[in-house]
Amino acid sequence: MFSFLDVINSWLGYINIEPKTKGRIYDVLSFLGELYMAYITYRFLANGFWARGLLLLVVTVVLAYFLYLNTIYYFTNRTSKIDVTPWIYKILHIKPQPQTQGPKVRNIPANGIYDKRKTMPGKLTSNAPEQQFINQLAAELLQQGLLKDNYEGLSDWELKQRLQHEPRVDAIGQGTLLPYFAMKAENGHHVVYAGLNEAHAQPVGTVTQVGLQSIDQVDANHVQIFLAAAYLTGGKFKQLGRRGVLEQSADYQIELEIASKATN
Repeated sequence: MFSFLDVINSWLGYINIEPKTKGRIYDVLSFLGELYMAYITYRFLANGFWARGLLLLVVTVVLAYFLYLNTIYYFTNRTSKIDVTPWIYKILHIKPQPQTQGPKVRNIPANGIYDKRKTMPGKLTSNAPEQQFINQLAAELLQQGLLKDNYEGLSDWELKQRLQHEPRVDAIGQGTLLPYFAMKAENGHHVVYAGLNEAHAQPVGTVTQVGLQSIDQVDANHVQIFLAAAYLTGGKFKQLGRRGVLEQSADYQIELEIASKATN
C-alpha cells in the first residue's frame, strides 16, 4: 500500500499542479493510507498482538487527526476549534511564513520616483463627504477589477496562521496605488485630489502632518513638499475572535508618502 502511495507521489512530482489542488490529491491518498492503517491495526488486535496493536492504534488516531485538519484546510474555508498547530508553533518557537505575501513595493507612481529614504508618511484628514468619496472610489476600483478584496487568495486557515503574529489582515492586502492623485495648494491648505483619472478626481482630504511635524511647522521652515505616492488601504478585514477568524467592516483610507525640498 505504501509503495503504491509512494509511486503516486513520484508521479505528481512531475506534473505542474497548483499547490492547493495537489494538496487535495495528497489528502485523498492519505485517506486511503489511513484506511489501510485502520485495517492492519484491527488485524493485530484481533490476533492478540496487543502491544503492537495498541501502538498502531495510537499512530492511526494521530494520523487521523492531522488528516482531519488537512481536509478542513484543503476542502473548506473554515478553521477547526481543535487545531493544535498554533500551540505547537508556540512551544517550538516557530514563526510560520505565509505562503502568499503582498509585494514590498506595491506600485511605481506615475508622477515620478522619489528616494524612499527621503520620503515621509503624511497624515490625511478627511471630512464626511471626502470619506464617502474615498469609499466610492474603492468600490469603483473593485468593480473594474483594478483592486481585489479576496485576502490575497488565503483561506481562513492560512489567515489564522498570519493572525498569530498580526493584529488584522485587510481584504485588499497592503493596498494599491491610486490611478490618479495630486496635491494642490488651496486657501493656505494642502488639499489632496484622487480619482480614477484627473477628469473625475475629487478632494479626499487635507494634509495636516508630515512625518512627526504638523503641516504648519513644515511651512514655517520654508520647506516645499510634494506628493510622492497615495495608496488606498483599509476596508473590510479579518481578525481573530473567540470563535475563530471574524470579518469586520471599516472605511477605506488613503496613505500618503511625502517628499520635501528646502526652498532656501
